[in-house]
Amino acid sequence: MMKEFNDIRDAYQRNMFAAAADKVDILNLYKQLPDPGITSEYEENLYHLAARFTDVDAIHFLKEAGLKPATDKYGNTPLHALTGTRFDFGDPNVEEVAVKIYDTARALLDAGINPKKKNDSGKLAYFEAGLLYMYPFLQAMGEADVRMDFTESGGMNLLHTICDKLGNRKDLRGAVEAVTKTVRILLEKGGIDIEDKDVFGTTPLTYAQRSGVKEVAALISGDESDVATGGMTIHEAVLNRDPTAVEALINAGVDLNEVSDQYRRTALMLACEYASAPLVKLLATGGADVNFRAGNGETAVYYLITKSVSNFGRGISQDLKDVVKMLRTLLENRLDFNAAVDNEGNTALNLVCQAGYLADLNSSLAEELIDAGADLNQPNQSGKTPLMSFAQRGNEMKYNIAELLLDNDADTSYVDQLGNTALIYAAGNSDQMSGKRIVSLILEKDKSTLERVNNAGQTAMDVAIQNNNEAVVKQLMI
Repeated sequence: MMKEFNDIRDAYQRNMFAAAADKVDILNLYKQLPDPGITSEYEENLYHLAARFTDVDAIHFLKEAGLKPATDKYGNTPLHALTGTRFDFGDPNVEEVAVKIYDTARALLDAGINPKKKNDSGKLAYFEAGLLYMYPFLQAMGEADVRMDFTESGGMNLLHTICDKLGNRKDLRGAVEAVTKTVRILLEKGGIDIEDKDVFGTTPLTYAQRSGVKEVAALISGDESDVATGGMTIHEAVLNRDPTAVEALINAGVDLNEVSDQYRRTALMLACEYASAPLVKLLATGGADVNFRAGNGETAVYYLITKSVSNFGRGISQDLKDVVKMLRTLLENRLDFNAAVDNEGNTALNLVCQAGYLADLNSSLAEELIDAGADLNQPNQSGKTPLMSFAQRGNEMKYNIAELLLDNDADTSYVDQLGNTALIYAAGNSDQMSGKRIVSLILEKDKSTLERVNNAGQTAMDVAIQNNNEAVVKQLMI
């Protein structure tokens, strides 16, 4: 029985490449069989074979012959076999193939094949067809009122999964047109709730927007004509690194200072947090308030200084120097460089002086702010000035920021709420070489705080001894 099955399979394969005059009459081979119930070594029956080669006439013959549909060794139905048909949506003759797939799917349904039967791997035929953008298959299912709303583990339905994988397939020839047809059928006939969220709280629309295929996103959003934004909000457009959508939304007059309920940020804050210099420029010049404070008191420049380097690569920018360019853009668009940028009263300069690793941009950022006219002596709520913040833990040997501040007349005499001065902080700097250098710079400028005692009763000398910084102790013994 396997031989007869294999003979018919081989005839199908030869016919694919044979001239019209040389093609074998496959249906006649079926009719000559003493028993149409033959199977392959994998227990496929002739329904499977006819489905794979989209032979509608053979399927009708098998049904009339009384052959019952069955599954193969792995639980695959003939509908599963149909998904193995070559469907190249970049082929100029794709619509001819589409008609054959549609007719075959309808014939299989008429023959009694259960479209909701999973194979042994738990796969549904229509789900597999959807992932292949085999829209004629889905069209047949939809017209037969088959609900295609099955959800896999993770809470992802077919629409979720298609949109999630779309970013990796969108550049294939013909893919966008094919997936658009596929999604349209699922929306119109699949019985899928487009608001369904997976375990990550993500809808199919969000996955489509992330993919960058705005034709599909617009279709799901309900406004198919909106291919500029794909239904994205200004925040989503920034996170999806889409300048075209951002510009379209700016031109449409959206509120650029709206704080997203989900992200707790304005669009400009997100563009700064996930370094995207082109988007920062679009938003800042498009009317976004560069000094806007969210409910947590933080501004766009706060996110630029504290988040952009650690998140670098997740935005549009590919050159770390863009971080400096973004600060310059904010300054050019009326950034209040002496305003508090967080709820602790820190200015942008104070944040830079507190920062550790900023991809070696620390000095450049400080210079931009100082050149713009930032107040070098404005303390935060704890009473710390930028000089005190840098003296506490800054790497002077690498960044020379203390020298930069002092050269621009930073005041060394300020005392914070703990009674500490810049000199006391420098004496306790864990980077002892930097501490030594900063102490030297301060003493060169002003020795008036040498004997100053903090709230713990310590002088700079006491702190240096406590931290075993012999070099600083020697400096202070003057």
